[in-house]
Amino acid sequence: MKQFFSELKEHWAACDKKAVISILYITVILTLYCYFGTAGFFLKSFPQTDNKEYWSVLYHNFSPLLFFFSAGLLFVRFGLKEPLSESGLGLGDKKWGIKVCLILTPVFILSGLVSAFDKEMNTMYPLARGILFAPVGYALLYFLSYFLYYVGWEYLFRGIGIRMISKKSGAMMAVAVTTLVSALIHTSIAGFGKPFTETFSAIVAGIVFGYIAYRTKSIWYTVWLHMVVGFSQDIFIILFTRSGIIG
Repeated sequence: MKQFFSELKEHWAACDKKAVISILYITVILTLYCYFGTAGFFLKSFPQTDNKEYWSVLYHNFSPLLFFFSAGLLFVRFGLKEPLSESGLGLGDKKWGIKVCLILTPVFILSGLVSAFDKEMNTMYPLARGILFAPVGYALLYFLSYFLYYVGWEYLFRGIGIRMISKKSGAMMAVAVTTLVSALIHTSIAGFGKPFTETFSAIVAGIVFGYIAYRTKSIWYTVWLHMVVGFSQDIFIILFTRSGIIG
């Protein structure tokens, strides 16, 4: 046993400590989120809520602001003892970031249009199915929660994940690790069971978004692009459902 701890100590001394701690932190926080931050948890905890399907989705969307963003700020500042600016909260390389957003925004809007006709996608999305025919106010609150979901998600994976792992372990390792985890979260492993096309797209997006976050040193360009994909798809599904084009 003494030899075991001695070897462990040697490995710890030789490793990229902040990368290892960040990966373990992401593992723990995702576990907590999957058990206590999802729509399923809300439905089990508050079964008597009026319009519970809608509010459970909003809970699912708002909770990453607590689990991923708020807790992440504390982790970076007091756990890693890094300035918050090092976790991608600034605008970074604005020129390059804006340029890549201008190029990719129409591509992702087109992607949202195409995916709106995918049967698996338009059956699952929007997650709050009630907004397909609900008043505008319900849809606006849903999209606000969706935006905050992306802020939390991008901060966890592209802020803490990419920025902290890449410091010593390099960009490719950071991109590979965050892509692996974020893609698996889309599968039934985490209980979400997203459509295959979305999960496979998450692998591509993990690589692209990861590099953009690394290159710009900011999460805000990937927040925008992630939001464009999700918003455009849901908006197209709502419009096409209401007009009878899909149903």
